[in-house]
Amino acid sequence: MRFPLLPRSPQHRTGAALCLAMLAAAPPAIAAPAPQTKAQVQAEIWAKEQAIYAARGAGNLDAYIANVATDYAAWPPYATAPTGVAELRAANATMKGQELLEMTFTALALNGDTAVIYYQTHRTRMPDGTAVDQRYDVIHVWVREGGAWKVLGGMARPRKG
Repeated sequence: MRFPLLPRSPQHRTGAALCLAMLAAAPPAIAAPAPQTKAQVQAEIWAKEQAIYAARGAGNLDAYIANVATDYAAWPPYATAPTGVAELRAANATMKGQELLEMTFTALALNGDTAVIYYQTHRTRMPDGTAVDQRYDVIHVWVREGGAWKVLGGMARPRKG
């Protein structure tokens, strides 16, 4: 009995063997990154958040700008509408390096390549050096883009009490 998909002549068998040998020798496809546990995602994103705020305290938003996703928009508590990366770049040009903030992690929600981090901040010094006592609830939505976690959006509001 002959199977129609098997080579019939010696030349066909040699060609089939050559194709199989080429496939076996081909470099492996680029593997997707290993899935992360929720704890790993939380640690990675929280470290990025802390680095962003540490840079803010030094008068630099470059760490924030470097971590924004395509089509980023966020709603700061002082703005009447969401702002984008252009506003971050403009603010970066005027930062003076005096801001002082403390951060407290609250929660992280994770679904596939999307995470929402919740935390609170306490600002005791404005970028211009003015002493204040401001407390905020903050969320950032992070997405995995090009294999890296990036901020897609966020919102902050003054904390009551």
